[in-house]
Amino acid sequence: MIRTKKARKMRRRICFLLSLVFLISSVSGCGLDGTQMEDLNYAISTTAVTIDPQLSTDIASAEVVNLYSCTLYTYDENRKLVPGLAESSETSPDGMTVTYHLRHGLKWSDGRDLTAEDFVFAMQRLANPDTKSGAVYIITGCCYIKNASKISMGKMPVSELGVSAPDPYTFVIELEMPCPYLNALVTHTAFIPCNREFFQSCGDNYATSPETLICCGPFKVDRYEPLGTQIHYTKNEYFYAADQINLKGVNVQVITDTQQAMMCYQSGEMDVIGLNGTVLELAEGDPSVKKFTKPSARYIDMNITEGSIFMNKSVRMAFAKSIDRESIVDNVLLSNSTALYRINPSGYYYETDGTDIASDPLKYKEEVGYDPAKAKELWEQGMKELGKKEASVSLGCIAGTQNLAEIIKDQLERNLPGLSVKLQVWSPKEWLQRMETADGYDMIISGWVADYADPTSFYSRYLTDNTATTYSNSTFDAIYNKTQYAEGEERDRLLEEAEDILMKDVAQLPISGDNANFLVASGVTGFKYNPTASGMIVFGIRKEVK
Repeated sequence: MIRTKKARKMRRRICFLLSLVFLISSVSGCGLDGTQMEDLNYAISTTAVTIDPQLSTDIASAEVVNLYSCTLYTYDENRKLVPGLAESSETSPDGMTVTYHLRHGLKWSDGRDLTAEDFVFAMQRLANPDTKSGAVYIITGCCYIKNASKISMGKMPVSELGVSAPDPYTFVIELEMPCPYLNALVTHTAFIPCNREFFQSCGDNYATSPETLICCGPFKVDRYEPLGTQIHYTKNEYFYAADQINLKGVNVQVITDTQQAMMCYQSGEMDVIGLNGTVLELAEGDPSVKKFTKPSARYIDMNITEGSIFMNKSVRMAFAKSIDRESIVDNVLLSNSTALYRINPSGYYYETDGTDIASDPLKYKEEVGYDPAKAKELWEQGMKELGKKEASVSLGCIAGTQNLAEIIKDQLERNLPGLSVKLQVWSPKEWLQRMETADGYDMIISGWVADYADPTSFYSRYLTDNTATTYSNSTFDAIYNKTQYAEGEERDRLLEEAEDILMKDVAQLPISGDNANFLVASGVTGFKYNPTASGMIVFGIRKEVK
């Protein structure tokens, strides 16, 4: 697999060090029964919560969903936005109506026709409050499809949603305000079509097994169990671009332990594994390491509700200035991450003049930078304003991130006298539910990967009507809404102003930005990762048959 003498030496060193440090004596659990050599063996670190596109909100679910599906626009092997199930689109002069023209001859994996009506039903299902989708914010906050907000709150019937199919090849979206990034937004799993007849035939079991799922993407699912650790896909012969797919299938296996994943890769059981932490550092210099930028941020959300100490801005600033991000990156997150002092990570959005919107990563260090003395001063000021001498708060996290939570707990309690932090550790499903509903915690370690390459993907979480956070600021809401109508330099100015409001008001506690790093076997060529971090791009991937 490794082509050079230096690389072979590096690989032996990695394997030797892992054997010593982690004492992994076997790779049981790595194997995939009946693996075909033409299949790509791909390891992910977290179990998908769902494979239902309209319910998918976490990265793991998006990764497995995107392998069997496609939507109006997609990303090609160069990570460029291109037409997918649509062949073109057009926007009305006022920006309020966008029309997508579908490719002719589209089929579902069972051979039935895929039409514009399937997109209409998918959007209606997403907006329907009975669906209880955490992804509804895509059409009520990231873009504003006509009547979506009222429908999602049960105030209007789904038939009033601003989507229509005047003919089988034309899908029309009516908006309440322009959405300049809509073609990028529709790559989100929420926009994946859904066939009404098939959905209704499955009842409550839709998308829980291969038998209750039809596919419109490069592969179809032929082995899956809810919350299972293995999913197998085979090539979908009905996919519109099937001739561009060079893999027989894909084996996806959940391996939560990075060191075990490395051993599976070393043994040849896995072709592609994600890298982070110590393992990434050990693998530096290996030519099989592939690195991709992604618009990713890790942060702490606070429950800013009546009666909470986080209603006090001085307290929020005290918490922000008690967190030593550099230490966290150096000792916990390691080389996969960089310390983050603002909402926007770098390298994903460039303004009209080509400047990275996050070109100054320390712009808000005064508001959130580590400063224990200032943190104590602000804490005492906030406690005095609240009439308190001490406080107890909870800090929730997803299983597997306890080390990070422990470090943050220690830093907060050490720097803020009289504060007690109680840790709560949740399963991926429970963590996601709490993060989406802003319920059941005082603080939660959250993460966000932009759904599309625009800062509003990060900002929309902090709109007053977004159920994912409890933050509310009418000035921010107004500026955000203006960005939907503005263009060019004026829009760039408004986007900067929106972040300025959030950071100076300490709407959240940023921790780090992350990248996507992988080890890719030498027999695999063309591996690329989606720029919105929702999985690999299968166009262009080849695996050498052995």
